[in-house]
Amino acid sequence: MTRRPNLAASPFPNLRPLMLGTGLLAVLALALSTFTLLDSMQARGSERGLEAKLVELKARRLELARRVDDSSRRLAAVKWKQLDAETASFGSLVARRNFAWSVLLGDLERVIPWDVRLTGITPVVQEDGSLKVGLQGIATTREAWLKLIARLFADERFSDPVPVSEEAPGTGSPMGTTFSVVARYWPEGRR
Repeated sequence: MTRRPNLAASPFPNLRPLMLGTGLLAVLALALSTFTLLDSMQARGSERGLEAKLVELKARRLELARRVDDSSRRLAAVKWKQLDAETASFGSLVARRNFAWSVLLGDLERVIPWDVRLTGITPVVQEDGSLKVGLQGIATTREAWLKLIARLFADERFSDPVPVSEEAPGTGSPMGTTFSVVARYWPEGRR
C-alpha cells in the first residue's frame, strides 16, 4: 500500500462534526427563541386580560364603596331609639294579638277550686313570652283561697303566684274572702 503524499502545508482538519454541532445549536437556539417569543406573547395576552379584570374590579370596588357610603349615610339618619321603641311596641302588639283567651280560661278552669269564683282577670304580655295574670275573686273560705295559691304553685303553666290583697268576710264582702293574686302564666308550659 502506497501512501499518498499530503500536499497541504498543514494537515487538513475535519470540520464536519463542528459544523454539524454548530448547525444543531443554531436550530435549537431558533426553536427556543420561537418558544420564548410565543410564550412572551401569550403572557402579554394574559397580562392584558388581567389588567382588564383589574380595571373592572376597581370599578366594582368604587361602586361598592359608593353604595356603602350611601347606606352609611342613610343608617346615620335613622333615629335608633325611636325605632327601638316602635319595634318593642309592635312586638308587644303582636304578642297581645297572638294571646289565646280560650287557652288561658281553660287552664284557669282546671286550676281554680270549685269554691272559688273569679271576678276579674287582667293579663299583661311579658317580653319572655309569659303573661303576668292578675286574678281577682271571692273564695268561700280562707282555705279555698290558700288552695288556689297551692294549685297555682303546682301547675306547670303557672308560676310565682303572689297574693296582693285579702279581705276577710264580713268587712267588705259578706259572701266570702275577697282576694287578689298575681301569677305568671306560660302558655307553652313553664321553662
